[in-house]
Formats: sequence, structure tokens, C-alpha cells
Amino acid sequence: MRNEFERWMRTVEGKQQNTAYQYALSIDKISKHYSETTGKETDIYSLNDLILLKKLSDEYSVNGKFSDFGYKGNGTIRNAIATYVRFYESYSSGEELPLSETFLNDEDSPDQLFCENMNFTYEKDLKNSLVNQVGELFSKYKIFGNSNEGVEYLIEGKRIDLLLESHDKNELLAIEIKAGKADFKVFGQISMYLGLLSKKFPDKNLKGLIIAGSIDETLKNACLITDKVSMKTYKMQLLLENA
Repeated sequence: MRNEFERWMRTVEGKQQNTAYQYALSIDKISKHYSETTGKETDIYSLNDLILLKKLSDEYSVNGKFSDFGYKGNGTIRNAIATYVRFYESYSSGEELPLSETFLNDEDSPDQLFCENMNFTYEKDLKNSLVNQVGELFSKYKIFGNSNEGVEYLIEGKRIDLLLESHDKNELLAIEIKAGKADFKVFGQISMYLGLLSKKFPDKNLKGLIIAGSIDETLKNACLITDKVSMKTYKMQLLLENA
């Protein structure tokens, strides 16, 4: 959800790349602050209740009970959650992201932006498919935690696309999804996730899985040094239904 939020801010509200990044990061900060303050583990990016999101926005507003925290960064925190509410209203209504003429930098072209939008769409669809078919595709595992906690699992400000847990609860599988070609940089990303998980769950066996449209040779070479990270490619199936 964070990626969609950042893209929405740039394409719909015309925010600069750095502003969009800071706002997206602020949502994680609010999640952490709210969890620590109330004792209720809360990940705002995983919430699907607009009324609750608006309530959170009010609590971090100028007159809210968390107004002091909301003022951090000269109001960045409270502006971020207010912006996220607008985004979620748009997102939940099913509005499509427009192909904006305001590109990420001067080198971006309409074709590049279109491909990036398509990649985000494919990644979202692929993630949803994996979530719905975990039992079929990963018979040894289930989604970690309660209420799909393992979907976009948040750990130390980082977000794992999908975290699975073996039925005997001895092993965790961190899954990173890439719609296009995955190269050696994804190896560093999944390795970081495994490192963070090793600190939080020192007694569990950890593995990583990269799922991508295609695998670059550089990623294959990087994975040669460990048996903890594996790779898979996916194929999407088109289904037709009667109108």
C-alpha cells in the first residue's frame, strides 16, 4: 500500500518525489507511535477502515490528543495522515491512477511511467493471488500471524511483501515480489529482511523467496552464495467470464 500511496501523491496531487517519500515514511512513524502509546499494535498501511483512519487523522491534528507528535517536522506528520485519508478514499472507491504529465524527473517519459504503473498493478494483483492461494502454492506454510498480519509485514520501518510461517511454527519465509525483471539489488533487499527477522525471531529458521517476472543473471550469481534465498518466476492466467 505504501508504494501506491507514494505514486498517488505524485501523480494525483503533484507532490515532489521527496515530499511523497517523507509523507509515506511518516505513516510508518505514526503506526509506531500509536502502537507504543496505546499498546495496540497498529499498522496504518494494513487498515481497511476509512472511519478509523479519519479518527487517527483527527487525533494527530492540531486539536487532537497526539497533536504534539503530529506537529513533528513542522506538521509533516499530521499532513501525512490527512493526505493518506484522501488517498484511501480515492483508493477504496476504485479510482485508477492517471498517466500524469508530471514525471518523477526530467528523464522520465510517458512510456516509462506507463510501464511503472503497470508494474505496480501487476505486483498488487500477484500479491493478492498469492495471498488467496497460499494453501495451494505453499502447502507447508500459512500467512504469518493473525488477520493476515504477514501481508505487507512491517518490521523496523521496512515492509516485507508477504511473510509466511510453517505450520509447525519453526520456519519463516519472507517473499519479495517484483513484477518485472529482478536483479542483484533484490538479493540485498531480501537479505536485509532476513537479517531483521533474525533479530526479532532468533529461534526460527529463516528463508527468503524472490518471485519475479524474470530473473537477471546477476541475481542468480548473488544467490549462489547461500541456500537461504531461492527464486521463482510467475505466469499470469487470463480468465474470461460471461458478462
